[in-house]
Amino acid sequence: MLLPSKDHVMLSYFNIDDFLATGSGIASDDSTVVLCFNRFRILGMAKPGDDHWILLKYNHDGFTDTPLMFAGRFYYVKVDGVMALQICPNQPPRLEVAAKLNMHVSPISEGLHLVNSCGDLMLIHRQIVPLTSPDKSCYQYDMYRVNLDTGTLLPVKSLGGGAGRAMFWGMHCSFSVPLEVFPSGSISADTIYPSFDFTERSLLEVGAYHLLDGHIERPSGLLQRPNTLVDCLSLSNTVDDE
Repeated sequence: MLLPSKDHVMLSYFNIDDFLATGSGIASDDSTVVLCFNRFRILGMAKPGDDHWILLKYNHDGFTDTPLMFAGRFYYVKVDGVMALQICPNQPPRLEVAAKLNMHVSPISEGLHLVNSCGDLMLIHRQIVPLTSPDKSCYQYDMYRVNLDTGTLLPVKSLGGGAGRAMFWGMHCSFSVPLEVFPSGSISADTIYPSFDFTERSLLEVGAYHLLDGHIERPSGLLQRPNTLVDCLSLSNTVDDE
């Protein structure tokens, strides 16, 4: 069991949902199982033959609520950069910088979100900026490809793919889709569609953000119901925390 026996009494003070793993995967050594308990900022690790779990705490500095399991490794963002879980033989597991941010980020008005876009590790920089005109939004988004080989962030304006891809971005889970599998004109390429659990979506500020020119489309409606195909997909990765 992940919780030491001396702390089992704590179970009576929490809802069982608090102990659900919010991410899981097989680590880069191909044998270690990694469980992420984001509510407690704890990773649990064990491999076949172990008689106990190894626990490792992490802190994201308030930049993002949800870490990401990507290609067998655990990633999250803090002020130091994109952090990754490193597991080496005969060494305790540790968290190290996989890519530097090279930007100033305020946890008060900005957020950093890691997403998996068809096998590419991407970072979305979400900002609240001064409103310049009534027809503009106070939200702005920049997307970067995380280059794990060089430890750098590369700005991108395209999600790639043959006919193009779109990102359906949620506070807790995200996915990208190829346009060719959907009816023509129903989804725009190189576009971020926020889910209903983002404030800007629920307040009718942002329904779609086009990476190429920064153009913003307003949502089609306030209620969480499938008015359009985009609404259906945006609702599918909306997570109710209550």
